[in-house]
Amino acid sequence: MGIFFWPLMIASVISSAIAIYMKKPIFLVISCLLIIPISLYLSATPRFKWWGLVFPFFYLGAALSLRKNIKWLSVVLISPNILLIGWIGYSVLKQ
Repeated sequence: MGIFFWPLMIASVISSAIAIYMKKPIFLVISCLLIIPISLYLSATPRFKWWGLVFPFFYLGAALSLRKNIKWLSVVLISPNILLIGWIGYSVLKQ
């Protein structure tokens, strides 16, 4: 995975945390845009196939639920992305 994906993934997680803390859905939309390159990369791999394309939509769903003041649902919806980024980081550091 290229070095260019890591800053975007970290910025995506930070932006989503800011969005939940400040209750600003626009930061979740920004997170969605930041995770698109890694999503496209993952969708080209055999392990993720079409699942790679689903990850940005978790951020959009979280933005919609945060806009409707359902904070717990927003946290649940961003957790797959955070777990994915954590798993990728663990896999890279383990090698």
